[in-house]
Amino acid sequence: MKQSEERAALIAELEAQRAEVARLSAERGALAERERLAGEIHDTLAQGFTSIIMLIQAAEAQADPARHLRLAVQTARENLAEARALVAALGSAPLDGSALDEALVRLTDRLGQESETAAAFTVHGESRPLTPPTEVVLIRAAQEALANVCRHATAGRVDVSVTYGPRTVTLEVRDDGRGFDPSATGGYGLRAIRSRVEQAGGSMRVRSSPREGTTLTFEVTE
Repeated sequence: MKQSEERAALIAELEAQRAEVARLSAERGALAERERLAGEIHDTLAQGFTSIIMLIQAAEAQADPARHLRLAVQTARENLAEARALVAALGSAPLDGSALDEALVRLTDRLGQESETAAAFTVHGESRPLTPPTEVVLIRAAQEALANVCRHATAGRVDVSVTYGPRTVTLEVRDDGRGFDPSATGGYGLRAIRSRVEQAGGSMRVRSSPREGTTLTFEVTE
């Protein structure tokens, strides 16, 4: 009887521990999902709304605002597609089923149109299809980097390049703007992108200094 009581107590303790483990696992899963959604909202909707505001403000300052208003409408439509994709969990709207190179061309061209900054995109190595997670990570990295150039860099030129190695793909965004001290910045955007790249098994490097421009390099192993 004593052994049966001890076994019953042990079983009850194990069940309680199992329930606690399940609760903690669920909490961690919910936290990870909240962090993922926060990153998606920042990388898509928040950046889109910022672009719309900047375009409308630019239109207000122009005698002929038609071009800026057209870009604002285009950005609003893309933002709506982003919102629908996010809600429906259908994946990454900006890629729209296209190759990474094509998506980066569109983002680079849009920066040039919105900010009138000289922007160029180049490909090094033999372009190849990438896995969807790698494409999403790199496109989000490009979005964040170009949004920062538009908002903060006051750059005259931006160069975006992607380099395909035997087992790696490297994205580089370089501008000749005012730069910053990487050790002093605490912006959410760069932290979030670094986290996403590292979760994909990649790395992010920041080279910048005041008045010397900025280079962001993202490398992912495929």
